[in-house]
Amino acid sequence: MHYLTRREHFSAAHILTNKNLTYKKNKDIFGKCNEYHGHNYYIEVTVCGKINNKSGYVFDLKLLSRIINEEIIKKVDHKLLNELSMFKGIIPTTENMAVVFWKILKSKIESYKVKLFSIKIYETEKNIIEYRG
Repeated sequence: MHYLTRREHFSAAHILTNKNLTYKKNKDIFGKCNEYHGHNYYIEVTVCGKINNKSGYVFDLKLLSRIINEEIIKKVDHKLLNELSMFKGIIPTTENMAVVFWKILKSKIESYKVKLFSIKIYETEKNIIEYRG
């Protein structure tokens, strides 16, 4: 089995708040992230499969880039995540972003006979989340 990863970039803002909690409790849980702020995110999408004998590829990286850009980047880049329908009723933590992005990408990618293996999101240089469905 071979693993292939494509990395893309987007910038977005969010506020981490639970509408069911008091202002003080939100501050206690989320600290400074309970204020509007932004990040320069990197997303890595990893697929796995066997090498195609005709192309020599596991998956065409141009196609993977196009799927990620059309399905994710164009929808979140320079946006306030809390206002997007994909995060309706969801606190847009990096962990939840990975789950939402997985749900969006899985069927699109797997229709090409490869498996979506993981989504890794770099919120900062030091804060990284990886989700494997």
